[in-house]
Amino acid sequence: MAITLTIDQQGIGLLQRRSAVVAKQLPFATSVALNNTAFDARTALNSATRGYFNAPTKFTQTAFLVQKSKKADLTAFVYANNDSGRSRSRYLRYGIQGGQRRQKGFERFFLGAPNDGTIPPGAVFVPTSNVKLTASGNVSIPTLKSITRGLSGNPWGGFFIGTPRGSNRPPGIYRRSRQQLFAYFIAVPAPSYTRQFPIQDVGEKVIARKFNSYLLSALERAVATAK
Repeated sequence: MAITLTIDQQGIGLLQRRSAVVAKQLPFATSVALNNTAFDARTALNSATRGYFNAPTKFTQTAFLVQKSKKADLTAFVYANNDSGRSRSRYLRYGIQGGQRRQKGFERFFLGAPNDGTIPPGAVFVPTSNVKLTASGNVSIPTLKSITRGLSGNPWGGFFIGTPRGSNRPPGIYRRSRQQLFAYFIAVPAPSYTRQFPIQDVGEKVIARKFNSYLLSALERAVATAK
């Protein structure tokens, strides 16, 4: 008993034409699949911030955006946005990579302002409940301007940077008012952060689950509508 195999020349021609259509549509379909996967990864990463950060603000929960691919450039980026000069990517970097927190601009500014020399080198300022914060958790611009205007050196009023005399209060930024002291910032050594946000793991799981199905679906549609 034998099995005979024959080749249908008409079928080969049809397969060749279909292969040519697939090859032509593949870059477009790949770009569509990459972009769909990237948007899913963005959603997953933004959602994951709620599980890996302590009470993240809306600012953090919407940090990740997508730069879409094109069929001539099959690379899609999922990245942390910088907006209004405030770098979410810098803020998130400590959760992703760990490391010692760098001084912020206002901290460098106030450390360079007149002070009594008791602020430790490399210190950072932790705001107290007297400081108004924005929705993103940053010190408000009006607060910083108010402190800057109030650095008068007047021992009976205004702001000063240093350690209050005759008390056991830590160094920081204080406001004098009616013979009382109000702490606005406490100077502490720059903290070090450990890695806690598994950005790579979250992204790879989305890619493994979604990309192949997106590619097959996009390719089928592209071939079906090809002219």
